[in-house]
Order: sequence, then structure tokens, then C-alpha cells
Amino acid sequence: MSELFDGLFNSEIADTIAGYVLLFGSGLFLYIANWVILFNNMKPGSKWSSMVPPLGGLLIAVGILLIGGGWWALVGLTDPFIFVFVYSLVKPYERDHADDLNNGKDKKEADENGDKNENGKHSD
Repeated sequence: MSELFDGLFNSEIADTIAGYVLLFGSGLFLYIANWVILFNNMKPGSKWSSMVPPLGGLLIAVGILLIGGGWWALVGLTDPFIFVFVYSLVKPYERDHADDLNNGKDKKEADENGDKNENGKHSD
């Protein structure tokens, strides 16, 4: 019995498989947690919860690459934190651009109508 136990748990293959399972399992846990947090944050009136940075997607991608999955490692890029991060980078520029367009249009309309500001001067 002891030889069987030693053969199963002291082998390099079992250690490798355990490492893959641990890596992929922890990545999957964080990946699923990020999706749950994203859907929870979308509900009206819910308290905002922070996401874990794209560690889940990264662990999944590394786990797939280690077992030789190749292109399947791109599944890790579907971590919702990546989408939220890109959105948070783009959103301020979109808002600033819309404000610039609106302010320019308002000034032009005021000049065409001959409107004056509070000091009695024409708007610039």
C-alpha cells in the first residue's frame, strides 16, 4: 500500500497536474467573481463593488498556455475587468469631446442671435 501511495503522490506528473488545477481553478474563481460583480453593479440601487484586476483572466490564459492550448488562451481576455477598464479610459474623452461640441454650438447660436452675456457684452 505504501508503494502505491508513494507512486501516486510523490510523482512529478501528479505535482504538475495539481499545479495546473490550482492555477486554472483560482483563475476561474476570480473570473467568475468578476462577472458576478459586474452583473451586481448593473442592478439599479445596488451598492458598487470593486472588481479584482484581470488576474482571473491572466491565470486562465497562463493555465491554458501551459497545457498547450494555444489560441484558446485568448479566453482570458474576456475578463470583464478589461472591458470596464477600457471603458473608464475612453469615457472622459467622450464626455469632453461632447462638451466641446455643445459649447461651440451654443456660442455660435448666441452670436447669430445677438445675445449678450450678463455684463451686457456679446458672447465670445
